[in-house]
Amino acid sequence: MNRTIEARFDGYMDIESIRSRVTVRPDPVPDLETLPPMLGAELLAERLKEMYLPSQFSLSFIEEMIGLAYLHNLKVFRSEAEYAGRIFNPPDVEASPICLTGLAGVGKSQTIAALRRAMPPPVELTCDLFEGSIELTSMWYASARGKASGKQLLLDFVHGSGHDGRGGNLAKLLVECRRRANRDGVSTVVMDETQHINTGMGASKVTDILLTMVAIGVPMIFVSNYSLVHKLLRRNSEDKQRLLSEPRIMLPEDPRSQDWAEYIGECMRVSGGRINSGKDEFAAELYRSTFGIKRLAVQLVKLAYIECRAASRNRIEVEDLQKAYRSSAYTSSAKEVEELQLQVINKGTHGAHLDLCCPFDLPVEFKSNVVSFNRADRDQRVQTRVFDSSATETERSLLREIAKPEEKTPTKATRRKPLPVATDEELTLAFHQYMESQSPSSNLKKPR
Repeated sequence: MNRTIEARFDGYMDIESIRSRVTVRPDPVPDLETLPPMLGAELLAERLKEMYLPSQFSLSFIEEMIGLAYLHNLKVFRSEAEYAGRIFNPPDVEASPICLTGLAGVGKSQTIAALRRAMPPPVELTCDLFEGSIELTSMWYASARGKASGKQLLLDFVHGSGHDGRGGNLAKLLVECRRRANRDGVSTVVMDETQHINTGMGASKVTDILLTMVAIGVPMIFVSNYSLVHKLLRRNSEDKQRLLSEPRIMLPEDPRSQDWAEYIGECMRVSGGRINSGKDEFAAELYRSTFGIKRLAVQLVKLAYIECRAASRNRIEVEDLQKAYRSSAYTSSAKEVEELQLQVINKGTHGAHLDLCCPFDLPVEFKSNVVSFNRADRDQRVQTRVFDSSATETERSLLREIAKPEEKTPTKATRRKPLPVATDEELTLAFHQYMESQSPSSNLKKPR
């Protein structure tokens, strides 16, 4: 139909190209020592939040969503007649939505932000249907925070965020949204933070809002925590089939994966060398204390930096992570981490904390890896506790002495004190004493 249309997605579906467009590596944070501990910790946390290294799941998800958008783009612009028909007589179709779900803080919104960076940018289209040109947009994005109905979301798409809330009935708004979505080449609709429309509302209202968005007819993604999905699963089968048939479950990082190792390495780099620990030891302790949830990882590193400054140090030790884990600021998060670990070890929950329980069956690989890590960690802690309890007080004190860090000796050699300068009299006396010591002994026999 048009070279602009044909080349719109060129180079945007290659996974390495996606990786380069979405990766964010901020500069290391400088001069934290010049700030008070609380301000320095806040600055460190803000810099850690800026970084984004896409995991294998995120890359695959973004690649899949761009592929679906490309297919919808081909359908809309199949021909000029097809394009015109979709504008002047928009078809009444529904798209099967993708439900991106996972634990709170696992990185769903960051993945959606990365998807927005990875999608093709707006382009100008000129054709015989219009005077001048129009701007093609790859994605419509909406946050459900503060929205009470599907009508409000449709008004945002039609009139922008500055509308006064009035704009006709829902049916007319829906037709206008379909028309504009086809005209502007919208290939994906994303609704983020859908758990916020759950507050104070029943599942029927949430379902109505989601089905309104689905009725636009564009491939749709809605992002939700587990708590909302559990409510949707109690709906009638027709609603569940339309909303939950395409789940994408974003899990915490595997403790032994390359993605988690790279994330820890990037945290250490962004901190500007303020983590004084081996990478493997730090990665294991951070995973043990956060269950691999990156929002909690940032919070714990922030609290650990406060602990290290309180100990008159500028670099975070593993013991600072342990103190931060037991701090009052991390108490609620620590309880959630322990609940998640118990769920994995006990193979499920008994109805409590459904917001921490995945409503879908998890892959066997994830269960086995996390279980083995937690069980190995638990066994190691039990062995350490048994050994410590069986030792005498003298043996414990010796072990503590051995565990203390060695004192560093100065590498520069100390200079000797210069010898005093001898006087002339001292030199003369020393000479005579030397000569006397060299004189022949009196008891030697004279030669014949």
